[in-house]
Amino acid sequence: MECQVEKNEHFRHLLLFAFNQGSTAAKAARDICAVYGEGAMAERTARDCYAKFKNGNFDLKDAPGSGRSVEFDEERLNQLLHENSRQTTREPAEKMECSHTAIEKHLHSMGNVQKCGAWAPHALSNNNKNQPATISVGCSNFG
Repeated sequence: MECQVEKNEHFRHLLLFAFNQGSTAAKAARDICAVYGEGAMAERTARDCYAKFKNGNFDLKDAPGSGRSVEFDEERLNQLLHENSRQTTREPAEKMECSHTAIEKHLHSMGNVQKCGAWAPHALSNNNKNQPATISVGCSNFG
C-alpha cells in the first residue's frame, strides 16, 4: 500500500494513534510492518516515539537534523580557485571556515582534479582541447 504523505511522518501518526489506544510500542511496530512490509519500522523507533509521547511531546514533524548546515558556496570556492589554482585545499578551507576535506569533496563534485600541482577541470572544455601544447609545456616545466 503506497502512502501519499511523507512515510516517517505518517508512521508517527500511526504510532500516536496506537499510543492513544493503549497499544504497546512493540505491537504498533509489528502492525505497521504487517501493512507496509517487513522492516518498515524498527521496534526501537516505535519505543523512541512512545517515550516522546509519554513526556508530552506530540510533535509529529521531522526535527531538523543535527550537525552543520549543508549549505556550501561553490561559487565562492570557484572564485578562490580562479584566484590561485595552485593553492592547497587548506587555504580555501580557512577562508571559507570549513574543513579541507569538505573543500576536496566539493572540488571533486564540481569536476575538478589536481593536475601538475594545480586544480583544473577534469573534463576539458573546447578551449582547453585547442591548447594541448600550452598545457604540455606548462607541466614539463615542473618536472
